[in-house]
Amino acid sequence: MPDQHPYVPVPEECRQALAGRLTYLTESVLSELRATELSYRDGTIPPVEPPMWISRSVGAALDAMSLESAEEITGTLAVARTTGARRARQGVPITALTRAYHVGGRLINSTVAQWAAEQGLAAEQSAAFVDTVLRVAEQHSLAAINAHQELRRSSPTVSAAGTLLHALLNGETSAVVASELGRELALPESGRYAVIALRPGLPGGPTLPLAELPTWISGLRAVWQSHHDVTFGVVVLKDAAPGVLDDGLSAAGVRVGISAAVFGLTELGRARRQAELAERTLGRGTGVALFEERLTQAMLAMAPDVALQMQSQVLAPVLELDEATRDVLLETLRAWRTAEGSMAEAAKALYCHRNTILYRLRKLERLTRRSLSSPHDMIEIVLAAEAFELAHGVGSVRRGTGA
Repeated sequence: MPDQHPYVPVPEECRQALAGRLTYLTESVLSELRATELSYRDGTIPPVEPPMWISRSVGAALDAMSLESAEEITGTLAVARTTGARRARQGVPITALTRAYHVGGRLINSTVAQWAAEQGLAAEQSAAFVDTVLRVAEQHSLAAINAHQELRRSSPTVSAAGTLLHALLNGETSAVVASELGRELALPESGRYAVIALRPGLPGGPTLPLAELPTWISGLRAVWQSHHDVTFGVVVLKDAAPGVLDDGLSAAGVRVGISAAVFGLTELGRARRQAELAERTLGRGTGVALFEERLTQAMLAMAPDVALQMQSQVLAPVLELDEATRDVLLETLRAWRTAEGSMAEAAKALYCHRNTILYRLRKLERLTRRSLSSPHDMIEIVLAAEAFELAHGVGSVRRGTGA
């Protein structure tokens, strides 16, 4: 099919105008990518790298737009090819790479259209420039994607398996990638899986060597991969529940989060996020946390600003008390919650009289101006207490320590 518009180079004045907005374009692309792509905010790509590479890519596109013929665009693809190969080595999903070029092309396109409008150009001439931008964006994007795919295909088997696993853990949902990983590691493509996130108990502490991690946990096969200070395990659950992994992971001095069960290798990215959220609910403590058992804390961990506002708004009078009194009240509330509202059971757990539990809870109600007999008020108090425990590393955690 012939092109709708003949190739028309973008005027030098336009290219210079866009070059003057290079910093804005770079920051806009990066902001959108960090909001939508996990690889751009979780350390898969070193944080110092994207601004430089996005700037280079946008600059190469601007140079290509002012060339005299469409055939010359092929001579401007070096940056795109290098970027694609680099992202493949880092385990960045091809979907994230594609989005990066899509976002960049869209922003350049809208900026060119804006420039044309400012110059009062006719619609036909403006459309011709936009068509040139689309051609350049398409060729640069394809060059990057092809380089990404070529490097992944040419990698040695072990390296390729690691790259595929890394991509899936980082949100890749391609059935092709899942199928390739299944063949490489003999994993069922559509089986049930859980992901484990394992960190050292102390910040900055040494990660466990992969060779020391179990390849079988409670009779279930596990595949491990390190990523900075966290190690991820992918477990083939078969018919088991994620909770069976608890006993096999309760080593001292480590923090472990376990996802809910997911179906298929294409869901590993979602399971990874759940495992990391579960691990974050441990606060400052160590132990094992199951995502399915800590949904409330996981929601708070996802929105730390909301959690902070919740605890300060609801518990402000409590938090102003001396530390010992504050802790006694919150510990009593925690025991009462654990006892499912039974005063007698809470008293037994805290080795005190039932009336003592009642007195402390009434004091908590007076200070917060909320009633534990009101479902709405109780939810607010409990969420605020959970937020405080999450921030300060206190409270009971499954097979964990509180401090």
